[in-house]
Amino acid sequence: MSLVVVEGAKVRCSHGGQIQISAGDPRLNVGGNGAVTSGMESGLSFAAGTPPCNNKTTSTPSVLAPCVTSPAAAGQALKLSVGGLPVLLDSATGPTVPAAQPAAPGTWSVASPGQAKLEAV
Repeated sequence: MSLVVVEGAKVRCSHGGQIQISAGDPRLNVGGNGAVTSGMESGLSFAAGTPPCNNKTTSTPSVLAPCVTSPAAAGQALKLSVGGLPVLLDSATGPTVPAAQPAAPGTWSVASPGQAKLEAV
């Protein structure tokens, strides 16, 4: 069993950035925070994270190219959904794309699910 990811969860990128998920689906909430459903994790930027992503372009001079999340490649619940969409679990991971090119892509993962009460498979 894995913990369900909710609004307020923290996600990190492989370049050291960390952001907080600011939205969840209020139809399923844990401790007042809505569950994050598949797709809500996509398009989040690590540019203003704490700490921010330190990915840089490979060009000279290099410039910051912070990661942006892509949809989860793993970690969606098999048996729990909201509005027909699976919720994300604390095992969720996925690729990132850099905000500028040429730069190395990365990966993201859940650093903290935002709650410790609701588990799912």
